[in-house]
Amino acid sequence: MTPIIMTPNQKMLNVYRMKRQILVFIAALLYSAFSFSQTGTIRGTITDAKNKETLIGATVRLAGTQMGAATDINGFFSIAKVPAGKYTIEITYVSYKTENVENVTVEADKVTEINSSLLEAAATLAEVRVVATRQTNTEVSVISEIKAAQNIVSGISSQQIARTLDRDAAQVVKRVPGITIVGDRFITIRGLNQRYNNVMLHNAFTPSMETDVKAFSFDVIPSGQIDRLLIYKTPSADLPGEFAGGIVKIFTKNIPDANTVTLDYSLGLRQGTTFQDFQASKQGDNYWTSFNNGYLDLPKDFPKDIRAIGNNPALIELAGRSLRNEWIPVKSSASPDQRVSLTGNFKMSLGKIRIGNITAINFSETRLFTDTQRNDYNIGANNRIETLFEYDDKAYTRNNRVGILHNWAVRFNENHSIEFKNLFNQISNGRYVFRSGQDIAQNYRPNNHSFDQIYRGIYSGQLTGKHEFNDDKTTIDWVVGYNNSYRDQPDYKRYRSDVVNATTGKAEIYIPVGQAQAYFLGRFNSTMKENGYTGSANLTQKIKAGEKDIELKFGGFFELKDRSFKARNLGYVRGGNFNASLLSSDINTLFQNIRNDGGIRLDEQTNSNDSYTAKNTLIAGYGLINIPFTKQFNAIVGVRIENNRQQMNSAFLGGAAAKVDNKITSVLPSANFTYNFSEKTLLRAAYGMTVNRPEFRELAPFSFFDFDFNVVYEGNPNLKIATVQNVDLRWEHYPTPSELISVAAFYKSFKTPIESTVDLGSTGAGSKTFITNNAESAYSTGLEIEIKKGLGNLRTGSAFFEKTSLLFNTALIYSRVNLGSKGLGQSNNRPLQGQSPYIVNVGINYNDTKKDLQINLLYNVIGRRIIAVGFEAYPDLYEMPRNVVDLTFSKGFNERWTIKGGVQDLLNQPWRIMQDANKDNKLKSGTDFFVQKYRTGQLFSLGFSYRLL
Repeated sequence: MTPIIMTPNQKMLNVYRMKRQILVFIAALLYSAFSFSQTGTIRGTITDAKNKETLIGATVRLAGTQMGAATDINGFFSIAKVPAGKYTIEITYVSYKTENVENVTVEADKVTEINSSLLEAAATLAEVRVVATRQTNTEVSVISEIKAAQNIVSGISSQQIARTLDRDAAQVVKRVPGITIVGDRFITIRGLNQRYNNVMLHNAFTPSMETDVKAFSFDVIPSGQIDRLLIYKTPSADLPGEFAGGIVKIFTKNIPDANTVTLDYSLGLRQGTTFQDFQASKQGDNYWTSFNNGYLDLPKDFPKDIRAIGNNPALIELAGRSLRNEWIPVKSSASPDQRVSLTGNFKMSLGKIRIGNITAINFSETRLFTDTQRNDYNIGANNRIETLFEYDDKAYTRNNRVGILHNWAVRFNENHSIEFKNLFNQISNGRYVFRSGQDIAQNYRPNNHSFDQIYRGIYSGQLTGKHEFNDDKTTIDWVVGYNNSYRDQPDYKRYRSDVVNATTGKAEIYIPVGQAQAYFLGRFNSTMKENGYTGSANLTQKIKAGEKDIELKFGGFFELKDRSFKARNLGYVRGGNFNASLLSSDINTLFQNIRNDGGIRLDEQTNSNDSYTAKNTLIAGYGLINIPFTKQFNAIVGVRIENNRQQMNSAFLGGAAAKVDNKITSVLPSANFTYNFSEKTLLRAAYGMTVNRPEFRELAPFSFFDFDFNVVYEGNPNLKIATVQNVDLRWEHYPTPSELISVAAFYKSFKTPIESTVDLGSTGAGSKTFITNNAESAYSTGLEIEIKKGLGNLRTGSAFFEKTSLLFNTALIYSRVNLGSKGLGQSNNRPLQGQSPYIVNVGINYNDTKKDLQINLLYNVIGRRIIAVGFEAYPDLYEMPRNVVDLTFSKGFNERWTIKGGVQDLLNQPWRIMQDANKDNKLKSGTDFFVQKYRTGQLFSLGFSYRLL
């Protein structure tokens, strides 16, 4: 083949053309949010002329052309790119008379509204009955639900989730306006700490698998099991009263449209981890299942307290030898991440009764290596910086997960249905950390090791029903549910080894004398079990008042939640006539010498405050009225009364009883107003009062040492409930059923807000203590912008833009805390702990339905936020911004095969925690402290989906 040689002018022309195309594309993106085509658009709503209900699936066609559309679940249609001129609109629907609307004028760059009603045909179609089941998992349906809601709501559909490589609900929700995720698990809404948010699964509270935070762990729900996810940001009497940021409602998949069985499988290659050396604790058989195989559990006949058998050295020696004394990690090569799921969708009929079942089983295994820089500092006299330590942590983490979704739905007729929904997830997290570096304050060079294993499980089951009577004027819905969760940490081992020769790297094991120091040489064991019982019922009654349809709603809610938590600290000390040569031996050799004379001896360091029991009883009732004052203006006013009793039994260090019995009745008024400027544009305003209650763990005086962060977490039985006043205003515009533009403003006023702070007495050379406290007051105010817009109406005429859509949302937030007399040296001019000043999400989605091809580019960043409140001598700890870019694709080849892949975290920017060393309120590398810094690496994924049935 003869090569093509371009002249310099041709090359310049090609470069010019390329630059012009790029500039056109960039300009189109900036203009797309508010731009319409030169041609016109016809749109409107089709209703039943008799009862005014919207008609789903009506056909709207331009007579004499091939242009047309079908109405959605709200009776809405839109026909874009209609050439200017006059048309006759033909509207048809089964069993209705055809309606022709003549002389409809379409003008360039304008929208023509056509709202029409159809009359039922006189003839009856014998033995034909059309029954439609509402779709809930598409972008159109979720946007319709947001529009129809009477309070301020954001959401995401399974259709949009499918465009990403998000693996679980934690990654899904960060795509929603004003939402961020902390620690890859916990949600924050509008930048507020996770404690100010609540989570419901199918209208029932979700259980917690965490011992140290008040939050639902979102990583337990795989993204493929989600039908839709909605975030309610304003109070309403029919919503739980405990939140400030918002309430998340997760709905898993329900009745399918067809019988299918689908297999999904994917492989992931992580930069810096996959195929590299990997180290982990020995785990025993069947560890891959994610269930606790008992390998690391305490023996069944293990003494309940080593101190209780202190007069029997032989039993102490026997107890020490009965444990798994394997302290050297097993080396291997990190295999690729794997994810597999099998989903069955089934529907059937028994006469007129329709039954649906969705069952999904999923399994995943992932590995991650991180090399983390950890430092700690104090600020001494004359602002002199004192470096306490500089650590380098090489951490190896392995996660396994098994999940089952099993949902049944029975629809007896158009008015009565019952659903039985079940979700079970089991997660295993194993982690090994090797620490080196220098501890300057305590003058040693660590060669430390930590082995941790955590099993977490959750089951949530709900039986729900919905019943309509009196021509849909009376509706009753109800739910009863049971939740169970647990967290098992069978053997958290760590030991300290000090480098005694920097040249050779020779190290000696640190073995305490006299009394154990479990955080230096010891093991920790804990179990947490929690049960939740819930029930609620709601009655909605529509009544006629003149020409107005007023809606009354009443309901009740009950929840009982109980938790038990037990922990043990076991350490080792030098026995009599200790053999000093064991100090320089390897760790396994040391543990082969568990004996009272010449070796090491097991010791108990468990305290009276290491266990607690807790119980929470919530009884609530509410009433509200929905009044349409005019066709444009609507108001919902209501009140919710919550009676809550929180009980906790534990003990302080030393044995004194620590008891909490808080009985509080909260009266929570709310009001939501909506004004419709048109069928596509509306304004919402809302006010409501909410509360924030301490969590069980925050009340318990239990202290837990975190090896990774070198901090101690401690509870506070004196915590008070926080109250929040919420005011919101939002303008919404819906250009089409799949598009949304909104601008919102909000203000929140807090009384006695709850924050995580650094204990002033712990800012010395040792580990810091994080304790939960009340501030005196605080406020948070912000602005949110959301845009979901197709680019098909741009003036380029490009087929690419016809298939491309833009997603953009941002939240800008300002908050301040008033500590009053509660500060004890803390800064009084700072944001709320956990509050981000800004959140930005951008997505560009390309969808070619004919080629079954999707390509998506997604961007996310959050502003810096305080993870713990410090003092003058120890500045606040800030998690820094991190720009995240994901690229994904999906290509279908026929009705059965789909290939999916992409790259997550293209930029691979570091995770950073910093402190403002020079107190100039500017956190900069080189002038301020790095407390923590690491990268997780890019993740390259490729997989397939195959439809078996």
